[in-house]
Amino acid sequence: MSAARTPQTLVAWIAAVARAQSSWPAVIGDGVVWTYGELWERAGNISQHLTKDLGLAQGDRVALLGANEPAYLAAYFGIMRAGCVVVPINAMLDAGATREQLALVEASGLIAGKVDGEVRETIAEELPVWSLDKLPAGRSGYLPRLGPSSPACILLTSGSTGRPKGVVHSQGTLLHAALQMAAGLPFGPRDRNVAFLPFYASVPEQVLPTLCTGGALDVLPGFDAERVARAAREATALNAVPTVMARLLDQAPHEDLAGLHWVSFASEPMPVSLLERWWDALPDVETHQFYGMTELLTITAASDRLLRQVPSSVGVPFPSSGLIAIDEKGGEILDGGAGELACKSPSKMLGYLGDPEATASARMPDGAMRTGDIGRFDEDGRVYLTGRLKDLIISGGLNIAPAEIEAVACRHPAVTTAAVVGIPDERWGETPVVVVVPANGSELDATAILEHCRRDLASFKRPSGAAVVEELPSTGIGKSAKAVIRQQILDGEIELVRAN
Repeated sequence: MSAARTPQTLVAWIAAVARAQSSWPAVIGDGVVWTYGELWERAGNISQHLTKDLGLAQGDRVALLGANEPAYLAAYFGIMRAGCVVVPINAMLDAGATREQLALVEASGLIAGKVDGEVRETIAEELPVWSLDKLPAGRSGYLPRLGPSSPACILLTSGSTGRPKGVVHSQGTLLHAALQMAAGLPFGPRDRNVAFLPFYASVPEQVLPTLCTGGALDVLPGFDAERVARAAREATALNAVPTVMARLLDQAPHEDLAGLHWVSFASEPMPVSLLERWWDALPDVETHQFYGMTELLTITAASDRLLRQVPSSVGVPFPSSGLIAIDEKGGEILDGGAGELACKSPSKMLGYLGDPEATASARMPDGAMRTGDIGRFDEDGRVYLTGRLKDLIISGGLNIAPAEIEAVACRHPAVTTAAVVGIPDERWGETPVVVVVPANGSELDATAILEHCRRDLASFKRPSGAAVVEELPSTGIGKSAKAVIRQQILDGEIELVRAN
C-alpha cells in the first residue's frame, strides 16, 4: 500500500481490514458470529440511522451505555462513522452520576444496551434514549469524510476524587495507539482474544488493536472466572488487570488457561510475586505488560522476555513515545533518579473537554504531557514506576510511595494483592496503612502482615495499621479503588489492627 493510500483515520483503517477479509470472524458473542463484513455493515446502518433518521450532525456527542455485547461495538463504530463523537459511559454508575457525565459532555442522546431500568428512566426525562437492540437500519447515503484530527471519542475519567474530566481523542490518536499496541504486543490475524473487561474502558487497549490487525474478539458480558476459562479453551489471548489475573489463578481451572498463547495486562502495579505464580502455574503462556493512561494511551510496553528478566519493570517506551523523568521544576533527570514521567506521543489526547486550563497544566512547553506517575530509568532504558504524585503519603514531612509498601506486602506468600493508602494521623499528619487479600485457603492475620512489613521497610515507611479482607473494592475495570478503600477505613467499615 502506497503512503498516499495508507488510511489516516481509525474508521478508514478498520474499513480497509473489513474489505480485505470480509468473511473472517470479527466478533463472537451472544451465540452469534459476525464477520468483518457484517460488523462493518451494521456499523454503517447505525451511522445512516443517526444522520438520516435522527438528524444528528458531525461532531454531535452520542453517549453509549451498556454491558459488553457485539451490538455495543457496532454502535461504537457506527457513531464514529457518522462523524459523531462516541462517549462510553461506565455502566456501574448510578443515575445521578450518569446524568452528571452526560451533562458534562453535552450529549445529544444516549444509546442504551443492557442497563439498569432506573438509570434509563432517569436519563429519558432529560435526553433522547435509543435502545441498542432496536436501532434500525438508516437510509443509505453520504457519510461525512473524516480526517485524523476529527474528534472520535470522549473518555471520561473516574471522578473518584472530584468532578470527572472528558478526555478528547481523535481519529488519529486512536489509530496511532491501536497500531502502536499492535506493534508492541503479539496481536495478529490468527488471534481470538477473550474480551471481558468493560468496553467503556478497554476498547482502545484491546478491541482496536485486535480489529486493526484482523483478529477476532470473543465477547463476554463481564468477568466470571469459569466463563473466561471456558472461552480460553478456544482462544489465543486475553486482556486483564493484575487483580483479575490473581482471581483467574485462584478460581479457574489452569488446564483451560494453558492453551492461551499470551495475556496482556495494565492499569495497576503488577506484584512480582503474582507474575511468578502465573509463570509457575502457566509457564507456556506469555505475559505482556503495557503502560498508558486515559490521556496518553501508549507509553511503554514490556514483552514476556523482558518481564522474565526484570519483572518489576513496565518495559521500554513505545517507538513513538519520547519519555523522560522530570524534577519539580520541569528539568530532565539524567542520573537515573526518580521523577515525574513526561511523555511525547501522537497518541496523546486533544485536550480536556471545555477545560483549557487543565489541558495547559497537563502539558509542558514542548508538548510533552505530564503523567502524574513517578518513575525512573535503568542503564538499559527500562522504566520502573514507583508511585503516583497524588497518591504520595507525606508522613512527618517525608514522602512515602504506596507502591513500595504494596510490593513488600505482596511478597508475603499468603497475600494475593494489597493496597496502601494514607489516613490522617495526629502526630505525623498522615500515616500509611495496608489492606490485603489473602490467597485461597490461607490463614492470614493483620499482625503477620505488619511484622512482615516491619522486617523489609525503613521505619518511616512501615504501615501503622493493617487489615485483611476477602476482596478489595474495585473500579469498573477491576483495579483497586483507593479512594473507596480509604473512606471505608475512615468510616470503620474496614477495621485496622494497629502496629505496636
